[in-house]
Amino acid sequence: MIANEANWYGTNEQQMKVGLRVTLDQKSKLLKKRWPKVALIIVLVLVLLGIVGSIYQEQSKQAELIQYPPLGKMVEVEGKQMHVYVQGEGDVTIVLASGHGTENPYVDFYPLHEKLSEQAKVVIYDRFGYGWSDKTSVPRDIDTITQELHTLLHEIGEKGPYLFVAHSIASLEAIRFAQSHPDEVAGIVLLDAGNPTFYETYESPSKAVQKIMQTLNNIGVLRMLSHIEAVADTLLQPEEGYGQHIPESLKKLQLAMFLKNFSNDTVIDEMLYLQSNAKKVIDAGHLGDLPLIWFTSGINQQVIQGWSESQEELAEWSTNNKQIILDRAGHYVHHHEPGLIIEEISNLTKAFLQKNRDASEKSEVATIK
Repeated sequence: MIANEANWYGTNEQQMKVGLRVTLDQKSKLLKKRWPKVALIIVLVLVLLGIVGSIYQEQSKQAELIQYPPLGKMVEVEGKQMHVYVQGEGDVTIVLASGHGTENPYVDFYPLHEKLSEQAKVVIYDRFGYGWSDKTSVPRDIDTITQELHTLLHEIGEKGPYLFVAHSIASLEAIRFAQSHPDEVAGIVLLDAGNPTFYETYESPSKAVQKIMQTLNNIGVLRMLSHIEAVADTLLQPEEGYGQHIPESLKKLQLAMFLKNFSNDTVIDEMLYLQSNAKKVIDAGHLGDLPLIWFTSGINQQVIQGWSESQEELAEWSTNNKQIILDRAGHYVHHHEPGLIIEEISNLTKAFLQKNRDASEKSEVATIK
């Protein structure tokens, strides 16, 4: 009896294994048949979500353009519209040049331009692809960027002398402008801006990575995520301490401009030209005794390899130079130490005006004699 029971159990177990194998084979065949349909459904859902997200993104952008119209003037430059904001009066024009990826220069430079405009004329401009300016397919060669700026200033009636205040990679256009139009530049102030020799070998993010980020923005993913307060704060604060001097009323404008301009083709192209643009500036030579002041982020000196040495070497660009290291400041030094930066710019402006007055008085004396 026991032997029969053992035999029965053994037979039953074998039958179960055979049945299970048959069932698994059937499911496998069924899945293979269904997989193309499942994959197609997934693709269609993703495409549908992309279309809906793109419509949402575009309609939101159009609504925000109405809600946040340009604060300054729209000027035609090379067949496109470029935005420029002018504030204050004075015999020296301070030109504020923003760094790469700064979607709204007006908001970014707010800690500086409100005070500077009390003592001088201040010009804040949006390069193509930034702020309210159009995007452009014209390659972002440094001479093209510089010529566009020169045309813009001419169109609004500005003739200089200009005092350039440039953040980050805008050091290239400030130096290149001085090289191309030396009689129009009174001095340069760099805000944790790179030495052209640093940018000549700098490895920028790949175009593929930048295009992925662009796609996420274009299909509305970043916009949807921006409704989460923590995400919105991250988008608006590239580093700790950024925005502490920006009024809350401007932060919604800043977010709208971020979602409008983030990683667009013009901005991507600008970064892809970084190394060749740096080389062109280097090849054009140094600036003689043009006043040059630069503020260096103490934090960047610690975390970016070669930054400290390259900042010291900025002294080679002018015999009339001064470096100020801000130990606790991040890359956006104008958000950490705006008072000190404003003071140095004011002193430089006063020194230039005094130099001009002295030259004028000498000229009058010589004429009388």
